[in-house]
Amino acid sequence: MITIIAGTNRPDSNSKRIANFYHNLILEESQVLALKDLPRDFVYADTYGEGSDAFNTIVKTNIIDADKFIFIIPEYNGGFPGVLKAFIDAVHPKHFNDKKAALVGLSSGHSGALRPMDQFSDILHYLKVEVLSAKPKLSGIENLMSDGQLTDERAIGLLKDQIERFAKF
Repeated sequence: MITIIAGTNRPDSNSKRIANFYHNLILEESQVLALKDLPRDFVYADTYGEGSDAFNTIVKTNIIDADKFIFIIPEYNGGFPGVLKAFIDAVHPKHFNDKKAALVGLSSGHSGALRPMDQFSDILHYLKVEVLSAKPKLSGIENLMSDGQLTDERAIGLLKDQIERFAKF
């Protein structure tokens, strides 16, 4: 099972759109976890081991039961969203150990979230997660989409290439 994580809690995000697009491209069994769907108080209720039933269910179905992860990471202020870090901190590290991940970066600017993907790769390596070297950077994301759908052929090609590599990873 692959869990595709839309790495922001922003409503109506491009990250969620790309996660859904990716979900439709993947031939293997996959699911999408949008961090906007986390319990609103998870940072206070779940980060230090108290664990609500709602959060525990999300962790079980999306993290523990997954073999691989695809993180869709938007760039916020030169880094990745705080909600993504809070989510990672709220999940016991053992649930990530010895799994694999792929990263996709999104930005309105020109960097395609290069720095956030580097930062997040370091965190995943600390958690003993192997990270695929192919990391598409979707710069100027708004220009790559039309009516909320990814339409840029180059960007679609990058995602398809990553999917092929991830299947062999």
